[in-house]
Amino acid sequence: MKKILPKILRTKLPRSLKGNFLLITITLMMIFGIGATIISYVIFSDNLQSNSIHSAETNLQFMRNEINTNLDSVLDLARWSRTNNTVVNYISSSPEESSFNAVTREAGERLREEYLSNSANPYISRIIITNSENTKFLQRFLQSYYSVDRSVIERINSLPYFNTLISAPDYTFSIGVQDDPLTRTPEKMLPIIRPIESAYSSEKIGFLYIQISFDMFTDPLIRYSTQEKVPVYLTIFDESYRIDGEKITLVSQTEDTRELDYSDMVARDTVVQKIPGGSSPGLYVSSPLEADGCWLTLPVSIGEAAQSLGGFLSILLIILLFVTVIGLMLMRLLAHSVTNPVMLLKKQLAAIAVGDFSQNPDIEWDNELGDIGHDINLLATDINNLMQQRIADEKEKKDQEYQVLQSQINPHFLYNTLNSIKWMASAQHADGIAEMTTALAHLLKSISKGTSTIVSVEDEFRLLDDYFTIQKYRYGGAITMEYQLEDQALLKNQILRFTLQPIVENAIFHGIEPKGSSGHILIRLYRRPDQKICIDITDNGVGMDEETIKSVLSGSTSDRSSFFKQIGIASVNKRIQYTFGKDYGLSITSTPGEFTCMSILLPDKQFGKSSETVSANQIKE
Repeated sequence: MKKILPKILRTKLPRSLKGNFLLITITLMMIFGIGATIISYVIFSDNLQSNSIHSAETNLQFMRNEINTNLDSVLDLARWSRTNNTVVNYISSSPEESSFNAVTREAGERLREEYLSNSANPYISRIIITNSENTKFLQRFLQSYYSVDRSVIERINSLPYFNTLISAPDYTFSIGVQDDPLTRTPEKMLPIIRPIESAYSSEKIGFLYIQISFDMFTDPLIRYSTQEKVPVYLTIFDESYRIDGEKITLVSQTEDTRELDYSDMVARDTVVQKIPGGSSPGLYVSSPLEADGCWLTLPVSIGEAAQSLGGFLSILLIILLFVTVIGLMLMRLLAHSVTNPVMLLKKQLAAIAVGDFSQNPDIEWDNELGDIGHDINLLATDINNLMQQRIADEKEKKDQEYQVLQSQINPHFLYNTLNSIKWMASAQHADGIAEMTTALAHLLKSISKGTSTIVSVEDEFRLLDDYFTIQKYRYGGAITMEYQLEDQALLKNQILRFTLQPIVENAIFHGIEPKGSSGHILIRLYRRPDQKICIDITDNGVGMDEETIKSVLSGSTSDRSSFFKQIGIASVNKRIQYTFGKDYGLSITSTPGEFTCMSILLPDKQFGKSSETVSANQIKE
C-alpha cells in the first residue's frame, strides 16, 4: 500500500511544470483573495469610523457655534452693564441729589434698550444691577419675579454661591446649573454675578446679576437629537446631562475612558474618547464651548456603517469566488507556463551580469528549462575562465611593456652624459669624473633591476639624487635641489618607480632652462590633514598658464621626458591613478614668470622598517 500511493500521486499530478504551476497558482490566488478581503475590511472599517468621527465633529460645530453665539451676546451685555457710564453714574448717584430721578430714568431706559436688542434676549431670564449698599437696583426680566418677604437684592446676597462668583477672576459656570431663586416655580438657570467698579478707581460700587436660561444650552441639542434620533451630552464642570429628544437627564460621568489620537483629522480642541464598558460603550467626540468647563459630546454612530460593511463583505466574497474560478480556468489554459523557472534563470543571468560567475545547480531542472539552466552555468564558467585569462594576459603584457620601457634609454641623454664626463676629465680633477660616473652607474642599475613598479619614497629619492648629480654637472652647478621632510617615517611610504624623475626633468628643461639663469627645486614630503601623503616639487622657473597646465595633464602636448621616451607628466598621473585609485594622482599650480608646483598625492601605505635612511648630504636644509 505504501508503494502504491506515491505511484497514484505521480499519475494524478505528473512531474511537470504544468502540475506544479497549477498547484502553486491556486494556492497563491487563495492567499491573495483572503488577504485582499481582510485588508479591504480593515481599510473600509477605518474609513467608516473616520467618516463617522468627522461627521460627529461637524454636527458638534454647528451646535457649538449657536450656543457660543448666544453666550457671547450674554457676556457682551454683562460687560456693557459693568462699564456703561450711564449705569455707573446711576449706581454712584445719591437719592438726595436733585438729578437722581433723571439719572435713574436714563439708566433704566439704556438698560431696557440693551436688554431688548440683545440677540440672546429670549434666554436672559433676568438682569439686575444694584449698588454695594443694596439700597437701589435696576432690573429687566422675562417672567414675574418671586414674591418673598425679603427683597430681591437680599435674596441674591444670601445665595450660597454669591461670594464664590463675585470673587472669581472671570466669568465662570463652575457652580453648575441652579434653580431660579426668584420665581415661584423654579426653573433651571446658570447665574452670572460680577462686581461693578468705579470709573475712576478699582473700588467696588455694586454688582451685576444675570440669569441665563438653561434652555440656551439645551435648545440646539434638543433640535439635533430629535431630528437625528441620537443622544447629545452636555457637560458643565462636574455635571453631565443627556439630551435624548426632549428628555433631559442628569447622568454620572464615566471615569473609565481612554482618549484616542485622531489629531490628524479633527480640530485641535476636539477630543475623541473611547468608553470600553458600562451602559453606553463606544466612541464619543467632544468639543469645548467658549465657557470654561463646558463641553458638548456626541456618540459616533456606526449602525449604518455596520450594515454597509456586511454588504461590502458579501461583495468581496463574490469577487473572491469569481477570481478563484477564473484563476482555475487560466491555469488550465496555461499548460506550458514557466514563470517561476524563468524568473530563476533571469536572476542567474543578472548575477552573471554583475560579475558573479558561480555555479547554481538549482536551475538545472529535469526538463527543457533545466537544459537552458545547464547551458547558463557552462556559459558562466566559460566567461569566468576567459576573463581570468584576459587579466593574466594583460598583466603579462604590462610587465613586458614595462621591461621594454626600462630598456628605452634615450641615446641623446647618454651622449650628453659622456660629453660631460669628457669635459670634466679635461677641466677638473678626477673626483668630479668619479662622482658622475658613480651616479650614472647607480642610475642605470636602478633602471634595469627587476620588474617591481612600487618602491619606497626613500628609494625613489636615491634614484632622483643620482639623476640630479648628472644634471648638476651638466649645468655647471647653476641648478640646486633641496628636500624638506615633515617626518622621516614618511620615507617608508609606497610610490611608483620613476615618478619623481620625469617631473624634476620637466622642471629643469621646461621651467628653469628657458629662464636663462640659475634655478632652485624644492621637494617637500608631508602628510595632509586627511592622512594622505603629498610630495610637492616646486621650481622657480618660467611657470605655466592654465591652458598649458591642462595640456600637460591631458598628455596633448608633444613634449616628452628626455630620459624615458614614453614617460611624460600625463603618463605619471595615469600610472598613479591606475595603481592607487582615482582619488590620487598629480595636480599642478603655477604662476607664469614666478614658479610651478607639481603635487603628487599618494595613499598612506608603507613598507616594512628599513635600516637605511636618507643621508645628511641628501636632506639639505
